[in-house]
Amino acid sequence: MAAIRTPSPWVRCQRLGPAGGNGLPAVSAITDPGDWLRTVVPFDRLNAAEQAEAAGVVQTAHYGAGETVLPRWRVPGRLFVVADGLIEEHDAIGIVDRFGPGQAFDYRAIVQGRTESTFIARQTTTCVTLPTAVIQALIRGNTALQSFWDEELIRKADALIALQQQREAGSLLLIRLGDASLHPPLFVGAATTLQSAVEQMKQHGTSYVLVRRDDGKVGIFTGRDVREKSVLMGLDSSTPIAGIASYDLASLDREDFLFNALVMMTERAIRHVVVTDGRDIVGVFEQADLLRYVGDSSFAIANRVERASTVAELEQAGRAIPRLIAALHGRGVKPRYIARVVTDLNRRIFRRLFEQVVPADIRAEACLMVMGSEGRAEQLLPTDQDNAVIFGSPPDRARTDAPLQAFSQALCKMGYPPCPGNVMVSNPAWAREQAAYRRDLAHWLFDGKPEGLLNLAIFYDAAAVAGDEKLLKGLKEDLFDLLQREGTHVGYFAKATLQFPLPLGFLGRFVVEKAPPHAGQLDIKKGGLFPIVHGVRSLALEHAIRETNTISRIQTLASEGSFTDSFAADLIEAFDFMSMLRLRAQLERPQTGTATDNYIAPAGLSKLERGLLLASLKVVDELRKSLRYHFKMELIT
Repeated sequence: MAAIRTPSPWVRCQRLGPAGGNGLPAVSAITDPGDWLRTVVPFDRLNAAEQAEAAGVVQTAHYGAGETVLPRWRVPGRLFVVADGLIEEHDAIGIVDRFGPGQAFDYRAIVQGRTESTFIARQTTTCVTLPTAVIQALIRGNTALQSFWDEELIRKADALIALQQQREAGSLLLIRLGDASLHPPLFVGAATTLQSAVEQMKQHGTSYVLVRRDDGKVGIFTGRDVREKSVLMGLDSSTPIAGIASYDLASLDREDFLFNALVMMTERAIRHVVVTDGRDIVGVFEQADLLRYVGDSSFAIANRVERASTVAELEQAGRAIPRLIAALHGRGVKPRYIARVVTDLNRRIFRRLFEQVVPADIRAEACLMVMGSEGRAEQLLPTDQDNAVIFGSPPDRARTDAPLQAFSQALCKMGYPPCPGNVMVSNPAWAREQAAYRRDLAHWLFDGKPEGLLNLAIFYDAAAVAGDEKLLKGLKEDLFDLLQREGTHVGYFAKATLQFPLPLGFLGRFVVEKAPPHAGQLDIKKGGLFPIVHGVRSLALEHAIRETNTISRIQTLASEGSFTDSFAADLIEAFDFMSMLRLRAQLERPQTGTATDNYIAPAGLSKLERGLLLASLKVVDELRKSLRYHFKMELIT
């Protein structure tokens, strides 16, 4: 079996935060790395015995300028502390962070089991390193150290979000005007009266008209002109606007950027820019359009969510998310990166809504969790609600039912449809104490019925959003303990990977629907994406992987040896490509603001895209065959 290999032991590590420190001695002055480490924050917080333990296992590593210290997607075995020099952290876009003397990396990799960035020596650099296992032990045994790491984790996460927002804001302003939503040029003749001009603005929903004089000169007459010129000058409504229009047009070429429009509007204190293609006027870009682009960016939406004091304000903020998705997709951003942004915004909304409609005393003893694609951080356009609440003790229904009902109803108003299976906090079956869920887990796993296995799948994908996260973490660990004792039941769970037929026929031909309403189309979710999601989920469950995101699970499985590196790369590319096709098809349909269906028409794809879809489905087929063999599904009834 080429795709799946026998896994190597999987090591779970604790995440660490960066050390700080200035005025440290240069590496040339360091004669004892262990002694030097005692001066570095937070290792200076260790007691004498702990410092001696760390000093006994430190190693020194030297790197030349430009040398890779930690490559992306690798399992780290050690924590690095810069003694001398400079380390740069790079993601797929550019530089994320820099680390100088006394600063440590990569903390996220230690808890996640892999690096998400590449760390490169910017100059000749020396690092002092400590084994991950020792770091784990030190954190477990030292409360002050653990608190420091927790604080630094929050700081690092905030810094990464801020960086993403900064990048996004910059990229928004680099959209070309020709790719923006321009208002069509609304021309009127020189003899057009004030009254007629105002009526045409109202009729066409614009704040301007373009005035073409008999000599061919073009001017602009705006809503502000109505107020500042006609009213203040006391002009009659029958006055021709040719004499009061402005002919010093602010114009930019369609190849110019939104940034240029922003500069021009600011410098000239105007609200309209005429967009040209050569000598032809092709549209008008308004100040309100610019505000909409910036206002629909993720950082602007996030800010509105955090400032929202009512459900109505949250609803208004959430309505901008589909426009953001469309904008990011239009700029060629991969669905997995769009999903990260959307996941952050959705969870902010859920958290704020939970705070607004559920009393504080109830929240204090509960954990709100999201499941399904939202839990996997793969949500794009809104789909059905999949959420639940875990209570520390049996809830008082007289107190909890009404606010939880209000939570579900509010989400419906915001554009998140109710779950057909009623997997929502408003359903008492999904708003219970931890002990009840613990009994459910065993029942779902051992009973082997489809409904129970479905519940197990969505629970495994769950992610905490608000409240006491330890309640969910404890149940996940209970699940892994059950699997360790009864691992054979994962085969029943994995069998659902074969639930839907592969839409690939003889000689590599696509199998499409023959009858309306989807004649000539195939379901890309059932036939392509679901087998990857559930197949990978089954292997991740078998190996007790804590990740919920599909691509992260693939990467972890590859790092452990469960997948070959090449097959893992093929799976990720197939998942990315089919997700892109699904999103594009949904955005091209009449806009509902939700992911209404998952059908695509192969005949409507380019030759290249059809080839890529064919290759992607072949990867899915290989995964299914590997899983069938791995879990011996022919023996499962």
